[in-house]
This record gives sequence, C-alpha cells and structure tokens, in this order.
Amino acid sequence: IAAFALNRIFGFSAANIVMVYMLSVLTCAIFASRQIWGAIASVMSILVFNFFFTEPFRTLQVNDPGYLITFGVMFITAVISSTLTRKVKDYARSNARKAYRTEILLETSRKLQDASTLEDIAAKTAEQLGMLLERNIYFYLGKPEKDNAPIVYKVHEDAPEILDDTELAVAQWTYRNNKHAGYTTQTLPGARCLCMAVRSTDKVFAVVGIDMERREIPAFEEGIMGAILNECAFALEKEEWMLSSKESAVRLQKEQLRANLLRSISHDLRTPLTSISGNAETLLGNGEQIKTEQKNAIYKDIYDDSMWLINLVENLLSVTRIENGSMELNLQGEIMEDVIMEALRHVNRRGKEQEIEVDCDEFLMVRVDVRLMMQVIINLVDNAIKYTPPLSIISIKAKRFGDRAVISVSDNGPGIPDDQKEELFRMFYTVNHSVADGRRGMGLGLTLCQAIVGAHGSKIKVYDNVPQGTIFRFELKVEDVKL
Repeated sequence: IAAFALNRIFGFSAANIVMVYMLSVLTCAIFASRQIWGAIASVMSILVFNFFFTEPFRTLQVNDPGYLITFGVMFITAVISSTLTRKVKDYARSNARKAYRTEILLETSRKLQDASTLEDIAAKTAEQLGMLLERNIYFYLGKPEKDNAPIVYKVHEDAPEILDDTELAVAQWTYRNNKHAGYTTQTLPGARCLCMAVRSTDKVFAVVGIDMERREIPAFEEGIMGAILNECAFALEKEEWMLSSKESAVRLQKEQLRANLLRSISHDLRTPLTSISGNAETLLGNGEQIKTEQKNAIYKDIYDDSMWLINLVENLLSVTRIENGSMELNLQGEIMEDVIMEALRHVNRRGKEQEIEVDCDEFLMVRVDVRLMMQVIINLVDNAIKYTPPLSIISIKAKRFGDRAVISVSDNGPGIPDDQKEELFRMFYTVNHSVADGRRGMGLGLTLCQAIVGAHGSKIKVYDNVPQGTIFRFELKVEDVKL
C-alpha cells in the first residue's frame, strides 16, 4: 500500500519501489518471531510488485523477461537480508541472555558475601540457581536424609517440597562419592534430577538437586552454574571455619574461666578454712581455760567464716547452673518486703556494724523466684558491707511505679569510680582488686546478680548516691492481687 501510494504521489521508479519492498522484508524479519516469515514476506513482495507495477498490470503475468531476473534478485536479496537481520537479532538476544546470566553470577558473589549463616548461604544459592536455570532447585545442607528437609526454590508452584525416595537415593550417592549423578550423567541417568556436590578438595558440604524436566542445560549456563557452586562451596567452607574458630574461642574461654575459678577457689577457701580450723583447734585444746567472752568471739568468727563459705558455695553452684543453661525460674507472686526481710536474716553478721534501713511499699507483690531473688539481695547487701566502713548506712527500697517495682540497694560509702562501673558485673572483677576487710573476694556476686535479674527480664544499673556512695537499682514485674 505504501509503495502504491508513493508511486501515485511522487512517481517513484521501479527501483525505488523495490527498495520499499526490501524495507518491508527487513521490518518483518526484525519483528517476526520465526525466520519463515521473512521468506514469506519476500515471496509476497515479489507477487505484489508484479501485480501492481509490471505490465500487464493487476495480473501475475510477466511480458518483459528482464523482470524475471529482477524478481530473482529481489527474492535472493530479501532472503539474505532477512537471514542476516535474524542472525543479528538472535546474536543480540544471546548477548542479552549472557549478560543476564553473568549478572546473576556477580550478584551471587555479592549475596554470598553478605550471608551470615549456613542456611542463608544455601537459600541464596538455591535462589540464584533457580533464576539462572529456571528450574526447581533442592539444596541439602550436609547429608541428604528424609529428616533433613532441603531448602527449595520453586519455579513451578506445584513442585514438591522434598525429593521422592528415588531422587533422594541419587542425592545420597552424590554425597557419599563426591561426584555428580543423575540426569545427563553416566551414574543413575534415569533420574529426573541432576544432583551436584557442593565440595572442596576433600569434603562435601552440600548436595544440590536440579529438576531437569528432561531438558539439558546449555553449555554457557552450565559454566555459570559451576561457578556459582564453587562460590557457594567457598562461602560454606569459610562459614564453617568461622564457626569452628568461634567454638575454639568459646572452649578456650571456658578453660580460662575454669582455671580462674579453680585459682580463686583455692585462694579464697584457704583463708576462712584456716581460720575455722585454727579457732576449732584453740577451743579443743584450751577450751576450759578460755573465758566466756573470748569463746563467744571465737564462735562468732567460726560462724562468720562458715556463713561466708556457704554464700561462696551458693554463688558457685548458681554460676555453674547459669553456665550450663540449667537455671530454671520458679516464678510466683511474693510480697517484696517479706523477700527482703528473709534475705537480711542470711546476711553475714558482720553486717551489724553497718546500719541497714528498709523502706518498702505495703503489700507490694512481685513475680519472682524467691530463692534466687533472696540471693540477689544478700549479694548486694554483702557487697555494700564489704566496701563501706563501719557505721555506714545501707538502705534497701522497694517502690511501685505503674506495673513495675523498682528495687534499690544504696550506701553512703566511698562510691565507685565511673571507669569501673562498666566492669563491675564481669566475672572475677573486684573494685580496685581488693575488699574493705582485707579478704580477697572472687568477684562472682555481682555477675550472678546480673544473671538472675536478667532472667527476670530486667538489668541492674549502677548510679552515684548523692552526695556520697553507690546505688544498685533494678526493676521487677508487679503481680496484681485479684480479689
């Protein structure tokens, strides 16, 4: 139609009209999905040109034999042009696919670098392989088993969540033998999936099952797939090495903790045990000659040292339970004032040299593990006694604010330097590495208190007590009484 209109308006020559038809053939080759349409366009252009622009007009007859050569040249030129255009188009499409797949490889490298767990690495690798191959991917971390569910990337929504027994056996063979198996291989080629090992030189980290859908993987995609699996193997190896390093560091820390604990126990037990044994020997050997007042003083020293040992053993047992993760809370509603008063009954009697004040809201009921919370109060009060001079005032308060009870233990002693406040709850740490009465403490009390309060959903914080002293403060959940 365009050629006919151009001929009518501008009087185009036959050669110009032939170029218009060539343009139509090229256009058809560019936009058509198959090459056959270019050939059909070539034939149609010859027939239309003959019908409208050669004598006799509006017939398919040819009077001038020279037009037969023109028609032949038109056809050959149109076919060649159409073929070349199709090849250029296919080449551009192929390059676009290669660029897309190469981008997938680069994106895989970036994603695997950002992955923080083995499961994250597996999920991102399965996703990238699924996008590359456009097939369902099954990624088994470790040995493929029925109870080891794979990480699945689905291209088709109706794809199964796990491999059936036959395909699972192929994956297990791949894991055991560190070789690829399944479809397109010489091992178990009747399988539906191609199973590939994600491996280093001598270890298999995972197995990837690819639902082949009876279609082979093109060579270029296969190369990209191999590169992705190598990246995945490197990431898994790196993550396992980091986990192993962390476990080694934890083991080393536990060994160091155990050594410190044994060293501290051996030092701290010697002093009270020597005092108890010496006082007991004095009573046994010279009991009748010692005056009653001296005996009472010796009894008091034996009692104080034994109570100190009891508290030490309680702290050690509690720290052991915390380290093993076996500390369980027995939470129940208790009146906080009763908990505090019962705890004070177990405070070392040397505390009578300090004045202890208690200020609690009436019937303030909290949800706590009574035994553990008593241990917190005892340790905080004992800590205040150790680090304050005689006749100091130690104040224990329990006040309600909304649905929380604020518990504080304060003193008017010398206080704690700001640079040491953050270190107080570290195991085996003691302020200035000494205590007021000259007896070296193990530094377990505040660590234990923080762990117990943390298990109750709170945290002990340290403040300066104006004008002088220290405040230890934490919160507990209020237990409302239902009437």
